[in-house]
Amino acid sequence: MLQLPRPDIVVDDPLGALLELLELPLSIEYDTRGPGHPDLISRNDVALVNRAMGARSSYSSWTRLFKRGTLPALRAIGRGVDVFLTSEREWAARHILDNLTSLFDLVIGKGIGIAVATKVLHLKRPRLIPVCDSYVLRLMGIPGQDAGSGVALVECMRSLRAQWTPPLEELQRSLRSRGYDRSLVRIADGLMWSALDTERARVSSSTRRGGQRARRR
Repeated sequence: MLQLPRPDIVVDDPLGALLELLELPLSIEYDTRGPGHPDLISRNDVALVNRAMGARSSYSSWTRLFKRGTLPALRAIGRGVDVFLTSEREWAARHILDNLTSLFDLVIGKGIGIAVATKVLHLKRPRLIPVCDSYVLRLMGIPGQDAGSGVALVECMRSLRAQWTPPLEELQRSLRSRGYDRSLVRIADGLMWSALDTERARVSSSTRRGGQRARRR
């Protein structure tokens, strides 16, 4: 069992939930295609998230980023930075939060919201940036769905590393033994989506019970 910040949000069968997600053919394509060029955003990246992640994002919204080529904020962060495993010294020396803020501020804009932005940026920094949307942000207690919200989610996950890293690493070993080599942040975002599904089911069940009690009256 993995407990999220709110005490009523848990994932009872984290390995089963992750396998259900990761064994989907489109998830496999998304997770295994690789980042392409790790420091720039290309048309191929947007095509992948449209095809494999249901993004339906217009290429025209990304043209300004295609034209930029290498993004300094991505290059400054470095490919090996891990939200759970990178030391405090390296985290501070690389100015991770400042560079993440610059990156999210640059990417999120007209036609590019938090959901599609994180789907693309996760490809570039799969150990650092989780896939999320407004529902996941609210689940984790983070207001809004703008650039600042994306950075706040990374900060939230970073603050949970002492609690989360051991069970995430155990899940990572179990997944690798089954042929799924995924980063800790990918495993974490999969669990957040699973917790969201659990919460939705709980709310739906509670609503149905409430309706039944009302009808009995």
